[in-house]
Amino acid sequence: MSLIPASSPTLGVIDSGVPPGLPLTRFHSLSGADPEDHLGHGRAILATLGHYLPLTRLEIAFYKLFEERLTANAAALTAAFEWQAEVPPVWLLCSLGLPRADTRLQEAVERLQAAGTRIVAASPRFGAPVYPAAWPGVIAVSGAAGLMPGSPRRDWNGHWYACVWAGRDLPEEGRVWQPWQVGPPPVETPPALGGASFAAAHALGYWLAESIGERGAPPREWGSGSAGQSG
Repeated sequence: MSLIPASSPTLGVIDSGVPPGLPLTRFHSLSGADPEDHLGHGRAILATLGHYLPLTRLEIAFYKLFEERLTANAAALTAAFEWQAEVPPVWLLCSLGLPRADTRLQEAVERLQAAGTRIVAASPRFGAPVYPAAWPGVIAVSGAAGLMPGSPRRDWNGHWYACVWAGRDLPEEGRVWQPWQVGPPPVETPPALGGASFAAAHALGYWLAESIGERGAPPREWGSGSAGQSG
């Protein structure tokens, strides 16, 4: 049984910021900056989640980890996890990984898991494991270029795979070209973003839509998987 109280955020995110005007339940930045994203990665992550359900249906706790560049050390990532653990969200998305395990970070991960938080973390498809994705109980997701948005797939080793491409922000008037669509993009469309970060966002977006009744029922089992173990 989950120990998460009913008032906890639906989703915790650790990234570079949010689009202007997105309501947040909790927010933190080491520099005290506003939550707006000046690097573009956090906005793309949220646009990918928004492909599956309206973000306004979620109570989001956002930790602004990236300010000037998309890099972080173990101490910075640990601080983000410890902040999220203060009010454990139902789900937590971590779009990055460290090449070496860190004891304090693992303790923060285990604290969240003990509270009932489901942690979804990006993992490279090949190569050495990364953390937190490689730890037991963390739902590791890698990108597979041949997959379209939708239900993530799971291999025999328990590792999850999902669409590798980032969603694009929707304009006020409605639809926008997405990088997974067939055919050339309109003129002046910016280059598509892709990678394991967005695969994790696709998988979590699908599961979030399931868990709040947007589509079907949630899967009965959530695999841990470990990074870099599947071809």
